[in-house]
Amino acid sequence: MKAVMFAALGTVAALGMASPAKASDFSLGYDVDRFPAAKLSMQACRAAVTRGATAVGYTTRVDQDQKTLVLHVSAPREDGRSLISYCISAGDQTVFVIQAFDYSGPNNPDVDRVKARVGAEVRKAARGG
Repeated sequence: MKAVMFAALGTVAALGMASPAKASDFSLGYDVDRFPAAKLSMQACRAAVTRGATAVGYTTRVDQDQKTLVLHVSAPREDGRSLISYCISAGDQTVFVIQAFDYSGPNNPDVDRVKARVGAEVRKAARGG
């Protein structure tokens, strides 16, 4: 399980370094939480992330299910924003990580709106809703 977490974190670090933009050139909002796998399955997490991204007008660009790690990347049709989300199976827990980026500049409140909407959808799924 640790290998999956390290792989996910390595991907996050690589994505962060891939952009030539300086840290002051973009906004980042993130949300991390975990639930018992009995309440939030990997499939339910994946579906909830997709629903949340669609609700904010984002289109799926990457959707990969590697059994213990689900990667979802989406963005609006226009450039300048992205959403990178992970569902991670960690023993008897399902962990989600949501990262919302906006490349128009720092302190953009839209990143918090996007990550909150997607996170709310995953939490709703964990409650059985």
